[in-house]
Amino acid sequence: MGFLEGMNFDDVVEPKAVPEGEYELRITEVTQDNNKNNEPYIMPRFDIVSEPTAKTVSKYMALPIPTMDEKRLNQTKLNLKRFFEAVGIDASGGIDLDQLVGETVWAILGLEVDDEYGEQNFVKRFMPKA
Repeated sequence: MGFLEGMNFDDVVEPKAVPEGEYELRITEVTQDNNKNNEPYIMPRFDIVSEPTAKTVSKYMALPIPTMDEKRLNQTKLNLKRFFEAVGIDASGGIDLDQLVGETVWAILGLEVDDEYGEQNFVKRFMPKA
């Protein structure tokens, strides 16, 4: 039998964005890097649990640095706090980002149209774990 011989591609669907609303998301990956200004960030990527054909959702989150002004520092820390509360962990003692893979969170997703990628979902707000 040759490579992929007998493989049925008739049931394949193009991933799509979902309507705005509240969804359970599963963390599939968390990358940590520096942006073009050499500022650190993390970017978790999520699958929408109830929507196996939905596009992947990601969330860019800056990490606090000493050169941030007070307002930006507060907003940066608040974004991280809300994310970790949604996951249900206390990150104040440090965290291994790889341990987040597989965890689920609830979030309100928005919908926007990107000229290059079409309709995309984005995280409007994470919901704290009850």
